[in-house]
Amino acid sequence: MGLGNGSPIDSDAIDESVERMRRQLDTGVFEVQFQYQKGEPFSPRRDGTHRAARVTVMPGIHQRGGYFDIQWWQNGDYKYHYREKGLEFRFRREEVNQSTKKPVQHFHPPDDLDKHRKSCIEVEQPPSLVTIAVLKTWWEAVKNSDENVVNAQNGLP
Repeated sequence: MGLGNGSPIDSDAIDESVERMRRQLDTGVFEVQFQYQKGEPFSPRRDGTHRAARVTVMPGIHQRGGYFDIQWWQNGDYKYHYREKGLEFRFRREEVNQSTKKPVQHFHPPDDLDKHRKSCIEVEQPPSLVTIAVLKTWWEAVKNSDENVVNAQNGLP
């Protein structure tokens, strides 16, 4: 089945993640937009339940900036997908992976987004702690201008 394993989207968890990013990064959060239907473009906040948030951040790892697409499901699955020109990676939790050899909490590295490496992020809840951990990994890459250190920390957050 995949992300969410059939569970509904958790808009409150998405909001918690966005607010944690705003508190952690302050003026480093350039823009926040939301997606309300699958395949729909991201737009400013409006009434209704959103399915994803896009948080544009500055600086980027190699570029002036980049963005995180964030999704959470009610079963605790999540996706933090970072992109900037020429670079992307993902941190995910997929409950469905329990029945496979792939780790439930995993990292899709920039060099091969199809790989499922064990994530350095050990916490699963609450969304604010997962967000702090994701930002710590990203910030290490920003400080070092090196995407190879993204999943290199231990025991986050």
